[in-house]
Amino acid sequence: MAAQQEQLVSARQLVAHGVPYQRIADRVHQGSLTCAAVGVYDCEPTAPGGRTMAWARARGWAEPGAVFDHLCRRSATLALLERGDLAVAVGLAALALHGVRGLPRAFVPSVGFPTRAPRSPADGSQVRRLRGLEVTTTASGLRVAPLEAALAQGVLELTRRADGRTHAVAVLDDVLSRGLLDDAGLHRARAHLRRRKGALLAREWWDLADAGSQSPAETWARLSCLERGVPPDWLQLEVENAFGAVVARVDMAWRLPDGRYLFAEIDGEDVHSTPRAVFHDRARQNLLADIGTVLRFTGADAWHGRVGLEVAARIQPRLDPDPPDPPDAPGAPGAPAPPHAPMTVVGPWGSGYHAR
Repeated sequence: MAAQQEQLVSARQLVAHGVPYQRIADRVHQGSLTCAAVGVYDCEPTAPGGRTMAWARARGWAEPGAVFDHLCRRSATLALLERGDLAVAVGLAALALHGVRGLPRAFVPSVGFPTRAPRSPADGSQVRRLRGLEVTTTASGLRVAPLEAALAQGVLELTRRADGRTHAVAVLDDVLSRGLLDDAGLHRARAHLRRRKGALLAREWWDLADAGSQSPAETWARLSCLERGVPPDWLQLEVENAFGAVVARVDMAWRLPDGRYLFAEIDGEDVHSTPRAVFHDRARQNLLADIGTVLRFTGADAWHGRVGLEVAARIQPRLDPDPPDPPDAPGAPGAPAPPHAPMTVVGPWGSGYHAR
């Protein structure tokens, strides 16, 4: 049970499974259980502040960077267990339990109750009484708002944060790129915000959503490029060799006036850590270098806006007021190629590269 609840378990759950209160007290005294809140215990001895990527690596996690998502889910789960069986996670807390990425690392989880339901005071969470509150359950049985409603609620919560735009667009990109919602679902979620306080501020954020950004760091990088006036021409550009084999897939790409290309890669935390991955990545980068320049960035670079600064410094001095169309670009002459348009790139010595 605790494994499905981010290592948290409530006293009610333990008693329901035949664990007497005295045994719970003994476990707390022995240190195998830690009191996380009134009536809620943590089975993980490491405090939340000590659960870092290094901790995750030491525990053998396949993706140590996922520790931040774990902490978001833990915060939401703790609020639910503390509030009791009638509580429903809403907003950012519900998004965390739906597995959505791009959330702030620290946020105050919100819990909703049906009208007239009791609510007891507790620290570290917000309580709402919501009429017509819709409820669904996660695979672990936790009560949450449905994804579309949670998305609307979460975006409204983010309007109250200085970094709300950056996180909101990352969340919207994530639900689209992973297929958690389609365009119609996103439209329905947006409809929940009509005549709601904060909806006007968030209107631009929904328009910026793009399924081509496949991680929060890629969203942050794309936003920094938009702010610097150099939006990418392509997202997730696939480059094929003359035999039709895909040799690379690039996070963001631009075609320069001289016919060459600028590629931006946003490195994950652990993708390039093994010798085989490093070798494959070096060979891939050498192929891309034949037809353009490859810039590599970390997630921290993306968050702090350094991607847009670097790309603008590379592109803006070389901009042509009337740039040529990419070869084989669809549409009328002079029309820019859409972000995912097929195109052919010719490498050195006449070797054919096909990018799509």
